[in-house]
Amino acid sequence: MLLLTRKEGESLIIEVEGLKEPIELKIVDINNQVRVGVTAPKECKIWREELYQTIQANKQAATVTSALPKANLKSMVQKLNK
Repeated sequence: MLLLTRKEGESLIIEVEGLKEPIELKIVDINNQVRVGVTAPKECKIWREELYQTIQANKQAATVTSALPKANLKSMVQKLNK
């Protein structure tokens, strides 16, 4: 992990190979919490960590579910509905 110190109003620029525009992280406010502003290309998805982890878990569950034989899936659904 790279740790950098920034003051309010200062930025970090992240250049990603293959993206036309860089990503800018700007320290907007430092009070009880640090407020970070993000400027990134439209094709860049930006998530809070806890939401990203939920999305990844849902994707993994969907992959496991789709790999089950349909007969097993049907019986599982019937058990859940009881």
